Amino acid sequence: MKLTLQQLEAHLLGSANILRGKTAGQDYKNYILSLMFYKRLCDQWECEADEAISEQERQQNRAFSEKEKAIFRKRGEHRFQIPDGARWGDVKATSVNLGEVMTKAMRAVADANDELRGVFTVDWNQPAPDGSGKPLIPVEVVHALIQHFDEHDLSNQSVPPDVLGRAYEYLIKHFADDAGAKAGEFFTPPEVVDTLVRILEAHPGDTVYDPTAGSGGMLVHAADFLREEGHHANSAQYFAQEMNWGNAAIGKINSVLHGLEADIRAGASTITDPQFQDGGQVRKFSLVLSNFPFSDEFWWLKPEQQTDDKKKKTKLKKEVFGKEGFKDPFGRFGRGTPFHAPPAGYGDYAFILHILASLTEDGRAGIVCPQGVLFRGQPEVEEETGELDKAGQPKIRRRKADDEHLIRRALLESGLIDAVISLPLNVFYGAGVPACLLILRKERPAERKGKVLLVYAARHYRELSNQNELRPQDVMRILVHAHAYGDAARVPGLVEAHAARLHREIDRREVDEAGRLETEYQPQADRLGALDAELTEAHRRQAAAKTKQDKAKLARAISKLEKQRAKPAAKLVERDERIAEARRRADDDRRDVSVVGEELIALYGDPDELLKHACVVAQDEIEENEFNLNIPRYVDTFEPEPRVEVMDALKTLRKVEVAAKEAERDLRRLLVEAGYAD
Repeated sequence: MKLTLQQLEAHLLGSANILRGKTAGQDYKNYILSLMFYKRLCDQWECEADEAISEQERQQNRAFSEKEKAIFRKRGEHRFQIPDGARWGDVKATSVNLGEVMTKAMRAVADANDELRGVFTVDWNQPAPDGSGKPLIPVEVVHALIQHFDEHDLSNQSVPPDVLGRAYEYLIKHFADDAGAKAGEFFTPPEVVDTLVRILEAHPGDTVYDPTAGSGGMLVHAADFLREEGHHANSAQYFAQEMNWGNAAIGKINSVLHGLEADIRAGASTITDPQFQDGGQVRKFSLVLSNFPFSDEFWWLKPEQQTDDKKKKTKLKKEVFGKEGFKDPFGRFGRGTPFHAPPAGYGDYAFILHILASLTEDGRAGIVCPQGVLFRGQPEVEEETGELDKAGQPKIRRRKADDEHLIRRALLESGLIDAVISLPLNVFYGAGVPACLLILRKERPAERKGKVLLVYAARHYRELSNQNELRPQDVMRILVHAHAYGDAARVPGLVEAHAARLHREIDRREVDEAGRLETEYQPQADRLGALDAELTEAHRRQAAAKTKQDKAKLARAISKLEKQRAKPAAKLVERDERIAEARRRADDDRRDVSVVGEELIALYGDPDELLKHACVVAQDEIEENEFNLNIPRYVDTFEPEPRVEVMDALKTLRKVEVAAKEAERDLRRLLVEAGYAD
């Protein structure tokens, strides 16, 4: 029997509940995700073997013996190899040293498949920190997890790859919500990733690269876009680097489950040790997508050095940074190029310049950045010192331009910045600073040269309890502005295309959410069904009872069943209310997408109104603003005060005056009563 997406999600969340609180912090996500993947590999291996044996039996028109089947299983063709002793059944049958056996089995699978190296990073036999010799995760918990995962077959026969991929992404999102601020290390909200991917549009033949990959969402979304356009996901090639081994493992699993042949390398910093090189320089890619760590103070240190104390870091800084700035052996930045070395205090431009160095001559990049990169750093200035020279004239001191200003200026003068899009506050986990999307293109159409598109998208979002979220209509605003690039004639077609796609996406989300809630409340529905069946039978027996004593006994039983029925019935009312709310939200989103589409078309017919949302700025205007890209300098982000009618204001004033006089009388009366006034 095939599992639905919602059943699989519930099953995976059930495993997380078993382990939650049994490991350090958020480490439990790595255990659950790797165990799920291991079970999938083992089940698919068995499924492939069974299918191959069945095909051979059909061709030979005979049934194989168990001995023949065992031999064929070892010789059969498999997507991934599972060595003897490392299969699910071997682990399940273990009665002692369960954690050790499972760890060895997973690592044996990784060793047998080059593509899976580094996927299984967790140690199920890790000792507890108290020195007792007991494992950190009790054997009983590991056993419970194995029993839980053994409930369902996870092969293609039961779970199609697209369903498993979507469930895996849902589980990552769940872990991100659970992790809160720490989730920013491995998860970028899918709405933001999807926006970047659709602005840059992956093509067959692209080499797609993420230098700070986290859980691999950028690569997966690029592949999804290709599929949507009718291409095979692997018509592009995928590459990524991630410093954290655990996050890289999640990313590798994510890529495999989505059918990507991705080269993901881990354990080293992209800045200090870029893993993709060509002739001593960083390798070049046609499409780069990235959400790097914002304003990393120690971007110039290797991971093992970042654990040093402040004194050691200060000493290392003097060694790494000379008078000419950071000494980069890969030529990505430095005084010998138009791009100065990034300052030690902020790593943002280090990542941006690495990405630029990683682009082919016709490459493009979409980068999530803190908005500080748009305006930090001052140009060269001359200022009075407050002293006078011998001639009595004020002494002038020349202050050099800051590195970040020089880098931004070089990017603009080189015509590399295609667009900047400001985002709402608090859409990223753990990043409360204002963020933006920076779009770089090495090769730009003639009509865009000498120009930059600026989009103010910070005012449109859905406010959630812990953070904000881009709604479908908010995504459409950004994409229409980005694709139109100031051309009003393109807007109606863009609105139609994006609205149609978003309506389909909203429909799918609505179905998924309703199904998810149905699955969540299924135990209560089953319980209510059983109680209703018992009640029906009890009423039938009561009607057929011949004595008052039997009727009274059955009446008590009916009363008890009705009381038992109240709790699951109330839960189903709660379910129906939540489903109704999900449907209302979907209806609102569908309506708002249509409304926003009409607004956008009208907006491009009114240049003054459009200026409050987006504008295409010429290079000379940016130069006049000293290469400052702070969007409010160009886009009218001022929110006017609501219009107030004079008569309404006067009425309100009179009411306030009357209330003030009444309060004054009351106060005087109280003072008189207390003897403080006559």
